[in-house]
Amino acid sequence: MSVMRGTENGDQATSRAMSRTLLAPQPDRIVLAREIAVRFGPLTIEPVLRRVAHDDGREALLEPRVMQVLVALIHAGGRILTRDDLLLSCWSGVVVGEDAINRVIGRLRRLADGLGDGAFKLETITKVGYRLVSTALAAASDPAPAPAEPLLAVLAFENLCDGEDMAWFSDGVSEEILQTVARSAALKVIGRGSSFQFRGADKAAAHISATLKATHVLDGSVRRAGSTVRIAAHLIECAGETTLWSDRFDRELSDIFAAQEEIAAAVAAALKTTFAPDSKPRKVSPVAYDLYLKACAPSSEAIGSHAEAIYPLERAVSLAPQFAPAWGALAHARAIVNRGISVDEHSGAVARMDAVVAAEMALSLDSGCTTALLALAQLLPWGDYRGRESLIKEALRATPHNPQAMVDMAWLLTTVGRNEEALGQAAAALALDPLNRGAANCLWQLLIAVGRYEEGQRSNAVYRGKWPAAAVFIFAPMALAALAGDWMEFDRLAVAIEAYGHSGPHVDRTFALGKMLRDPNPARRERILAILGRQQASRGAAGFVQLLIADKMGLRDEVFALIEKASFDHLLAVDGPAPAEIASPGIILDKTLNRSMMEDRRFVRFCSKIGLCDYWIQTDRWPDCAKDGALPYDFKSEVRRLTEKVSRSLSSP
Repeated sequence: MSVMRGTENGDQATSRAMSRTLLAPQPDRIVLAREIAVRFGPLTIEPVLRRVAHDDGREALLEPRVMQVLVALIHAGGRILTRDDLLLSCWSGVVVGEDAINRVIGRLRRLADGLGDGAFKLETITKVGYRLVSTALAAASDPAPAPAEPLLAVLAFENLCDGEDMAWFSDGVSEEILQTVARSAALKVIGRGSSFQFRGADKAAAHISATLKATHVLDGSVRRAGSTVRIAAHLIECAGETTLWSDRFDRELSDIFAAQEEIAAAVAAALKTTFAPDSKPRKVSPVAYDLYLKACAPSSEAIGSHAEAIYPLERAVSLAPQFAPAWGALAHARAIVNRGISVDEHSGAVARMDAVVAAEMALSLDSGCTTALLALAQLLPWGDYRGRESLIKEALRATPHNPQAMVDMAWLLTTVGRNEEALGQAAAALALDPLNRGAANCLWQLLIAVGRYEEGQRSNAVYRGKWPAAAVFIFAPMALAALAGDWMEFDRLAVAIEAYGHSGPHVDRTFALGKMLRDPNPARRERILAILGRQQASRGAAGFVQLLIADKMGLRDEVFALIEKASFDHLLAVDGPAPAEIASPGIILDKTLNRSMMEDRRFVRFCSKIGLCDYWIQTDRWPDCAKDGALPYDFKSEVRRLTEKVSRSLSSP
């Protein structure tokens, strides 16, 4: 996909007009499929935008009826669709002439010849109908080749407790078993965000293997009667659908951790891996355990759900002061709320200290408590790059295959410009947790950061199809398209964002961003300078995104002049603004979005003022832009020269 530059005076109105044109009711009542994107071999098909894009950048726009027929044939999964089927699904049952269907089929055959590369062909079944013959469909139906090492999916055990309202208990016990098994450094375990989505008939081992690439599945059931729990578990090898091990455990609720340890040890033995049992046998109050499981039930990713979890977790640790997982969960919930909700200085300091105390309690009981380590990393100042990296590394040493720790590390690495490494972390997290929305969001943005812009936008289109309700997969790529000057993509996404009814301040800001960058006239340049001035006056420095916008509007000298006068002390303040307000410093080290500013030697001074130069020299871990030939000057030498100069000036009387 080539990057297309927009003409002057195009703005939000253009996108909205385009939206009205494409989505206006047609005379014959065409209704496009409501998917945002369908992945089909090397093709990404976006019904609302009527676009078919090949991975190599080629693309085609289809007429609405042609797109409808293509989507219907894809959904048929290789089955034959009769002409009556097509008339009913794509022409709403309206009788049309033979020529109407023939024209559509002819257009699809031309599409297959032009973009398909053998990915599909349209087959006519004489006097019956049509079928899509596709290598993509064949690949989807064939079992995926097994990885060289075991990859385990721990499913949500069946709830056999009295009443469906006990599902939180069976899910919670399953989660604890997953975390216990995952302590084995030699065993990769798929994250619960993916494996717990499979329930009922979807639990077939072949289905799990095809979807998650798992080699083995651990499943079972949980039954509770008062304070007694029965856990039945079985381990299945996906390739032959063979049960390798099964057992049943009857325990008092206070002794449930012993059963979890036994299950983990049995799984490790069956898979010929090692398992390190907990060195301290744990017992817990049944009431405290219930409070912990209810508080950790996956209800929402929103800050509000973490705030609601704090009180039951506080009750849990008061009843069971030696319960390390509850202390860790409490620390993590407090850290997210502390960083995500604006409070006055006193309340913020108290809340932060409460989170630190909970984390330290968890670590005193279990030095490898991953949630506590990630909470402490959240609580450090945003500019303490080394401290945050050290804590996340420690979390990964404790649980080497923890997808959340991997994603946290990816975001930290992109903050310091190590985007190629960050991409590897995000890809590894997504491989372990293929349905993890946070990992997917991280991955496509990192593809853009390393200079693979078209691939990043294509990946995002696939994720939009998986999570159409998540506005971030539309407004974020729309904003990055504006920053990259890709107005064709910006307009397409503007259509999609309105078609799916997404709204809110993020959407409004994205349209405003497009308007500013598409036509950077003198009035708009004055406006962005005024915004920068207000931000700098209120907290000492303007936001990174706003500085980048001004640079792209032709105000580079003004931007560097502001940076020289700015103070970025807030990055080292424990109560400094969250990245959501200032944007991660990583955006200025994005190879796609900010290469031109990086090529200016003054850029090194910018990096020095936000503490990045000190980090690079102290760790000897350099950003991607420091590679030989990446920039028109020797980046490392310039960093060292400037750092020595700053050091001398600080040490002189």
